[in-house]
Amino acid sequence: DGFPVELGAGAMAITYRARDTVLNSEVALKVIDRGVAQNAGARSRFLREARAAANIHHPNVARVTYYGEQDGECFYAMELVKGETLEARVRRDGPMPLALALEVIQQAARALAAAEACGVVHRDIKPSNIMLESDASDVLRVKLIDYGVAKVMGPQVEPGLEQTQAGFIGTPAFASPEQFAGAGQLPVDTRSDIYSLGVTLWYLLTGRTPFVGRTMEEIRARQTDELPLEQLKSLHLPGQVIALLVSMLAPDPKDRPQSARELLSAVHDCYTRFNPEARSRRRKVALAAAAATLAVAVIALGTWLYQRTRAFTPMERSIAVLPFENLSSDKENAYFVEGIQDEILTRLSKIADLKVISRTSTQHYKSAPENLREIAKQLGVAHILEGSVQKSADAVRVNVQLIKAATDSHLWSDTFDRKLTDIFSVESEVSKAIADQ
Repeated sequence: DGFPVELGAGAMAITYRARDTVLNSEVALKVIDRGVAQNAGARSRFLREARAAANIHHPNVARVTYYGEQDGECFYAMELVKGETLEARVRRDGPMPLALALEVIQQAARALAAAEACGVVHRDIKPSNIMLESDASDVLRVKLIDYGVAKVMGPQVEPGLEQTQAGFIGTPAFASPEQFAGAGQLPVDTRSDIYSLGVTLWYLLTGRTPFVGRTMEEIRARQTDELPLEQLKSLHLPGQVIALLVSMLAPDPKDRPQSARELLSAVHDCYTRFNPEARSRRRKVALAAAAATLAVAVIALGTWLYQRTRAFTPMERSIAVLPFENLSSDKENAYFVEGIQDEILTRLSKIADLKVISRTSTQHYKSAPENLREIAKQLGVAHILEGSVQKSADAVRVNVQLIKAATDSHLWSDTFDRKLTDIFSVESEVSKAIADQ
């Protein structure tokens, strides 16, 4: 109707809904504000933003289709994302269910991986810069937008386009510790975007950010404190998801996932494990595989009947993982301890020819007075795995003992002292050690 429809405004530009008359398609048209259009630095930054987005070709990144200058104004056209921001979604509906939040972060991580491959750091990842849209099939699609403070890494940087002045860049509540340090003091790379995406995941799950303050200095100071995991207690999150958050929000970049690809792998593991639809698909695949191997199983049955008379009994390769003891001073860490037990159970269940008793069957032995030999007899297993977990600040100590129930003898034991960000390695080492026994 001839009237401009404003979609949003930032510090240096305004975005409108517009129509490309050549291609006859709707676009989002970003126009530099006239108040800064005559500033050479602002114009260079605006061009840098357009080029950064234009060089990233990925379904989870809003693409740039045109850049132009006319009558002293700069503008560029980009894909019009018909949806809403994550911020608007959470404000309207409240915190997201875990499976949906992980799906969103997984797609956002793919966008970061695409940006990383092009040498681009976004530097302002936050819920208002991530859009949600659904296609005709009602399939959710995440779009990363607004590369207004993006930084190009490596030799492809053009002279004059790097930021050299000191100062903060980003949004304080979602910025990484290194962004607060100022230009040139600490490197700001993909790991900074990973931190901001971690804050975004926290926001999606809780409806708030982990660190708040009235000033930038207050937020920065609180980032060095222990993560307020008590905010997550009512959510009953799996230990693997908590470990993911802890790793993404590590104050030191060296303790975070070192690349977007590494992050994507960790998020994907969580998503496929805790998304009901993904579990359903895996179950269908498992049923199909079971049907295909049924004939082989019948043949194998005869072999097993013969071998059962040999020295190795049917229950010899069997184990029950008893509830781990929480030795932390904060008893609210019990859910964290349960998560470690769950993860070890999951890894053990993947070991071929090892019978693993479910957590449901072992849970009531948490404070039971029975001796281990009696517990093993009741569960029908030959081995018992006991353990304890002590969490303190950003460190954790895990003690484990593998016991042969028939003789009540220790076959293997070990103590693991790790940072919280390395808890996955403990679970993997425990499983491997048991497999080697």
